[in-house]
Amino acid sequence: MRFVSLVAVVVGLGVANASAQDPFADVTNEPRPSEFMHWDAESFAGFKSELEDQLREGPGILGTPFAVSSALPRADHRRHDVQIIHRAGYTQPEIHETKWDIYVVLDGSGTVLLGGERVNWVEGLPREEQRPELSGAQEFQITKGDMLHVPARSWHQVKVAEGESITYALINVFEE
Repeated sequence: MRFVSLVAVVVGLGVANASAQDPFADVTNEPRPSEFMHWDAESFAGFKSELEDQLREGPGILGTPFAVSSALPRADHRRHDVQIIHRAGYTQPEIHETKWDIYVVLDGSGTVLLGGERVNWVEGLPREEQRPELSGAQEFQITKGDMLHVPARSWHQVKVAEGESITYALINVFEE
């Protein structure tokens, strides 16, 4: 009986070791997505040029110097998308209920404010006439090559100095 138990343990360990050797053994690969993407420096330069042209044609979102291009549009079969953003002046603080942001700075520099509370919002004033700020936020200087993670339900604001700009890839990750 001890021999049978010992054989069972050894066989069990062998099976456990076999599956431990391949951590991907249980991952299905069908259906395979057809969305393999690669953006190189030339791609990003094209995005930036397009966004700068948009701002030359007139103000961006909410009348501010903010332009956006979709590098990977949102789709029902995945919980993320990728945008390329170009900012060249004041833009309002923002907060998202179910979206997490990952910033990858491609060009330029600025200041990011994270957390805190939005102040100076005037009820009844149109959104495009508002200039709220964040009070009590952490401040980070960001520049080309930096990455930033902003959780959902957190106030955040990207600021750039007068005459300066920042371009970044924004990976939006949506909660279920």
